Amino acid sequence: MKKKLIRLLELLIVLSAAFIMTACGKIELTADDFVEFTDEGYDGIGTSKAEFDYKEMLKDVRDKMKDERYSSAKKILKNVKLKPEVAEKVSNGQTVTFEWDIDEDDIKELEDECKLIVKFNDLEHKVKGLTPLNEVDLFQNLSISYSGYNTIGTIYYWYGESYVEYTFDKTENLSNGDTVTVTASLDSWYRDSYTDLNAFMAQRGEKPASLTTQIVVEGLTELKEYSPFSSISMMYSGMDGAGEAAIATDWSDSYYYNWEYSIDKKDTLSNGDVITVTAAAYDGTPIDEYAAKYYGLKITEVQKQFTVEGLVVLAGTVADIVPEGLEALTVAGKNAIIDMVGGWTVTELVSIEKLGTVLGYEKDYWYDDKYIPYVYVIYRVTTHNDTDGDVTFYWYANCSNGVLSDTGSLMIDPASSYDTPLNHYSSWWGVSGEAFYGPDGSLFYVGFETLESLYKTRFEDRGLMIKENTADTGLDAEVLFPENTEGETAAEGTEGN
Repeated sequence: MKKKLIRLLELLIVLSAAFIMTACGKIELTADDFVEFTDEGYDGIGTSKAEFDYKEMLKDVRDKMKDERYSSAKKILKNVKLKPEVAEKVSNGQTVTFEWDIDEDDIKELEDECKLIVKFNDLEHKVKGLTPLNEVDLFQNLSISYSGYNTIGTIYYWYGESYVEYTFDKTENLSNGDTVTVTASLDSWYRDSYTDLNAFMAQRGEKPASLTTQIVVEGLTELKEYSPFSSISMMYSGMDGAGEAAIATDWSDSYYYNWEYSIDKKDTLSNGDVITVTAAAYDGTPIDEYAAKYYGLKITEVQKQFTVEGLVVLAGTVADIVPEGLEALTVAGKNAIIDMVGGWTVTELVSIEKLGTVLGYEKDYWYDDKYIPYVYVIYRVTTHNDTDGDVTFYWYANCSNGVLSDTGSLMIDPASSYDTPLNHYSSWWGVSGEAFYGPDGSLFYVGFETLESLYKTRFEDRGLMIKENTADTGLDAEVLFPENTEGETAAEGTEGN
């Protein structure tokens, strides 16, 4: 019974050994049995290491090997490695494969010379025991505020994490209710040392709960509705048909100084005309943007139309002139021409034509709202002398003492006063004013060489507002001299027109 017990113990010892003796006296081992795994660090950035304990392997077979075989085996096995030596950035539950790094010749030498058969199989290791990363809310300490007015609000922030750079997909022109996305990234101070924010936080044992968050804009002050036209009114002056428009300002409006106004039509206005006024910011910025940004105002209109009214309505056509007065002026001018040429010693009168009538108004020098009516009868005069031959020139008779009746007719009294070129020339030291030299240069003629020069001197240069000019249409043209008993009219149109 004792012998059987001893044999049983010997059998158990053999079965528990890490090696197996083959029939040919070789020792057979499995290298996997002598590998130890070590997992360290934080989950997701941990390391896994596999170490081969060749000394432990040889310790088990030391007493079965001769010295020289043992030394040779030790020399080979001490250089056996596993690849990778260290697996990095591993996570719990991850499987890492390790491969043996040993030459086939060394394996053969172990078997042939050292009588040691070692099996080297790739190892698969499941990582475990890494410390979990602490999840951090990168936005919990981020303080955000809004300033400005609804639709043009601005976002500001401070605090947050010192190693985080926060970016916003929208920071200006914000409205209440807008959603803004905030993104966290690694601050530029650390980018030379770490690839990204995750890497930086991992070495602290942390990870971001999220790299983005969304916030909703609120609390911006509502814009106040405002019309830039509430601080202005329109002023109209002048005569109907030749009126002018200007802007009158309400100086009590504190915003007025920020605006500039333009009028699409300022002059030659008539009652009932519609003009458009446009408002703009003085610095060229769009007015709605400027008003909102600096004053919290919501511009309700940038253009407004106004209807012209209140212009002085005066006699509008030549037909409004009382016929008796116009006829008296026509005759007075004709007689003045006859008397003038009759006083020239070498020149005789050939003809006098009435080209037409000009009705206009001139603003009174003393009173802005008063207009002086002018009635001009325009003549074409032809004379003859041996020096210059036929000379044609232009003349006028003007009456400015008209009175506008309640019915709109204009009464003039040339018997009281009228004007002609005879009152506006000088022959001292040459001819000047409303006179000119003839072709020869020795004789001068009182009047105008061209109709255009008469218009410029009497109308344009004086700023006369013309209501009607029949001299350009020939509507009331007629031959005045020599007398035309058959009522023949002058040819329509005028020289130079």
